[in-house]
Amino acid sequence: MNILIAEDDAPSRFMLQSLLTKWGYDVTVAADGDEAWKILCDPVHPLLVILDWLMPGIEGPEIVRRLRMKEGNNPHYVIIMTSGTSENSLALALDSGADDFITKPFNNSELRARVNVGCRITRLHEALAEKIYKLESATETIFELARTDELTGLHNRRSFNETFTLVLSSARRHGHPLSLISIDLDHFKTVNDTYGHTIGDMVLKEFSDLLKDMVRIEDVASRWGGEEFIIMLPNTASEAAAALAERIRSNFEQQPSSASPFAVTASFGVAQLQNGDDEDSLIRRVDDALYTAKREGRNRVVTV
Repeated sequence: MNILIAEDDAPSRFMLQSLLTKWGYDVTVAADGDEAWKILCDPVHPLLVILDWLMPGIEGPEIVRRLRMKEGNNPHYVIIMTSGTSENSLALALDSGADDFITKPFNNSELRARVNVGCRITRLHEALAEKIYKLESATETIFELARTDELTGLHNRRSFNETFTLVLSSARRHGHPLSLISIDLDHFKTVNDTYGHTIGDMVLKEFSDLLKDMVRIEDVASRWGGEEFIIMLPNTASEAAAALAERIRSNFEQQPSSASPFAVTASFGVAQLQNGDDEDSLIRRVDDALYTAKREGRNRVVTV
């Protein structure tokens, strides 16, 4: 445990440093308040601090107030030292935000006991901060898993629907175009039945990686279910959406799967938001376009 000592009196500073070192602590020293504050502003600095009340530069209570204003999940433990004997000294030190108070000249045993308390509490704060960090990371991971298709890494249907409601509302309010592309891998059941689901999953991943490479950051590419996919394209008219769908179709056709000996293609439907459309009607229209593409021979793009 590293302890910061801020003490302008050289003999007192040396005595404190010697005692703390003898007791097994690492020690950082500052000769005045300005130097102490500079140390405490470094990204990595001691969390257990012993401050003299009266020092040149920034005084001890002011340093404590500044620390408390910028602290996060891992607070400092501060012991204020003073030679003052006023009965209000303790109250003033604690009111400033200090955790403990000791008068000079100090009793070595009392100082050691108070520093040990500070060390225990600081370690508890560090352990708690680590647990909070892990909890926040786990919560973020769970949130991402809830929104992501496990196999492909694309948005899942739930995530698409949540975003779709917001994007459609914005498109209506601001009069911006919004298009959808609905996709189905052609004869995909044959791949699964002939080569097994492991190969089928690899084909789905390959196609998903192609989508990730070809859509924009603001687009939402999702696995709708099975071998079906859907792409939401904000601020995009149907002509541009159809052009993107054709590029995806062509690239997928021209890049044979490394997993399946069976050539796999895809069919695409495209639809743009129209007056009177809601979520259901727009998805219904883009699905109709997809079914038309499949009826007309598959491996094509149809716009409605």
